[in-house]
Amino acid sequence: MAEGTGRGESLSIWFFVGGLTLLYGIILLPYGAYEWFSGHESSTVLSNLHPTFWWGLLLTLFGGFYSIRFRPGKG
Repeated sequence: MAEGTGRGESLSIWFFVGGLTLLYGIILLPYGAYEWFSGHESSTVLSNLHPTFWWGLLLTLFGGFYSIRFRPGKG
């Protein structure tokens, strides 16, 4: 935990990590769903596995967990 607010509160670096990964997941997940369900997939190797959608889902879940778990003012 790092001290940095000057008000006796501490902010966890994991809160920022969670927020950043949540942001990436929120960007990737709808784009991956659009690619998958609209059929506008790129012609790369293994594109049939829909990696954008699955990484977006994983980052959203990971970021959501860390953002909630380490949010400021919780403890």
